Amino acid sequence: MNIISKGLLVTAAAATLGIAAMGSARADTFATAILDINNFRLLHASGAAYSAGDFATLTGTNDAHATASLNGIFANAADSRPILSGVQPDVAHQCVGVPCPALGENNFTRFGNPPPVPGNFGYADQRQIGSAITIGGVPAGAHATTRADASTSLNMQTASGNSDVGTSTTFSFTLGQSDTMTVSFDATPYTAAFVSAGAGATSNANARLSWNINIVDLATNTSVFTFAPSEINGSASVSRTDGDPGLLQYNAIGQVFSFTSTTPLLAAGTTYQITIQHNTLANALQQEVPEPATLAIVAAGLLSMSLVSRRRKF
Repeated sequence: MNIISKGLLVTAAAATLGIAAMGSARADTFATAILDINNFRLLHASGAAYSAGDFATLTGTNDAHATASLNGIFANAADSRPILSGVQPDVAHQCVGVPCPALGENNFTRFGNPPPVPGNFGYADQRQIGSAITIGGVPAGAHATTRADASTSLNMQTASGNSDVGTSTTFSFTLGQSDTMTVSFDATPYTAAFVSAGAGATSNANARLSWNINIVDLATNTSVFTFAPSEINGSASVSRTDGDPGLLQYNAIGQVFSFTSTTPLLAAGTTYQITIQHNTLANALQQEVPEPATLAIVAAGLLSMSLVSRRRKF
């Protein structure tokens, strides 16, 4: 009687294992990064915004890119505009996946918190309006927004999104008179990373932001000013792995940070170059987990083994 009971217990355990494993075969990863920079201005020591007429020479471009990928398939686009044209880069949103999320052009609204993840895709978008200085009578105040999303809802998937604006945004100037330059703007950063429980080994999701400004003296090729606030850069990097699943978010409440930073005195007659870099990046990787059919076979095998063992002992 005890032998039969033990055999039944083994059989029940095997069935339970198979059923439980079948229920946990699905795993997901998701990452998103959104960076909104608003009312970006370059100001005189007096507090007034710089204008095109304040410079003896002024050249440069505003550049932007958006790239999405899924399993090695890429979709990308780029746009570049002269800074004095009054026209700003606006890259069309990019997506790879079936189906791609139903987001309209220049939609920077967050997805709902997973689970569930919003699909199986890589996504990226970018927009910029306005200018950091007054051009043609239009008041200074640039507004640049980027997003990157990566989502996997199937086994063996790798997704990414990457968008930027200003990576090559440079302009050289020779000031008519010596002055400082104050960088002033508001920023709303957001990142999130999610890995579901039961994801395969080395599954992961990560999201990060970066924003910085650098001014170089072209005569000496040395940096005279750099500013990269930690609230946008290092603090905004988030990640999750199969070893530590769940959801991790940065600035989930949507706090708006206000920043100002002032250069040393910039000498009249010296040519400088400003580079502004603004980037969002999201990556998601899901490794293979056993499919329900495979788990069912394993469970059946365990059941058979338990029955054979019971017959031998009986």
